Amino acid sequence: MDSIYGIKVPEKDKKNLMEYIFKPDTDGNTKYKKDFEKSRKNLIASAYFMMKGDSLIDLAKKEGKKDALNNFKESLTKNSGINKHSKKQTINTNDSNSIWESFTRNFRAA
Repeated sequence: MDSIYGIKVPEKDKKNLMEYIFKPDTDGNTKYKKDFEKSRKNLIASAYFMMKGDSLIDLAKKEGKKDALNNFKESLTKNSGINKHSKKQTINTNDSNSIWESFTRNFRAA
């Protein structure tokens, strides 16, 4: 497999993954089996992932986009001089009047 649920698997990881799943240690158990049996959380997490599959990946992507957008919006207003309540911008007269600063000031106020 080149990818698992849309996540690319590098060539170097493919062999390691196969050994992790199938190669038994001296006690006859694989590393995967040992790790899996360490906690009931592993059973629940893997069962839920198998049950939901691609929909979990889609949900994670949506949440990531939402978080990124919120972080971007926050970074624009954080030190922009915009009052969050009145939506009015305080312009510092000491600012230089470069085109870029004018653009960003107008963009932030929008």
